[in-house]
Amino acid sequence: MRIRGIQKYGYEDIRMKNKGNFAMLRHAVGMLPFLLILAMLILHLALPDKTFSKEERRYLAQWPVFHIEEVIDGSYERKVESYFSDQFPLRNFWVYIEKSSRRILRTSTPIKTDAD
Repeated sequence: MRIRGIQKYGYEDIRMKNKGNFAMLRHAVGMLPFLLILAMLILHLALPDKTFSKEERRYLAQWPVFHIEEVIDGSYERKVESYFSDQFPLRNFWVYIEKSSRRILRTSTPIKTDAD
């Protein structure tokens, strides 16, 4: 229905329009985890590997050399996991967030690492 060039929506029209907007928003929110994982993958491939962490005062794991014996005994997989943990994109930011949250919550539980 139109009144002097202004379209007047009925209750059903507004409800259908809002339902469509809600569905679009729900799909966009559902895509966020996928987009975050994709962004982390792209950052991991684009950023160079670091060798030393000043914040933690330790050397970071590098990509392990492949040996079939290490694959059989399982040590290769542990080295690859350590590499991905150490070379995670924006790792220092995430470590800072974790330390800050512990400080805010006043917990003194240390982070367990492979070196412990």
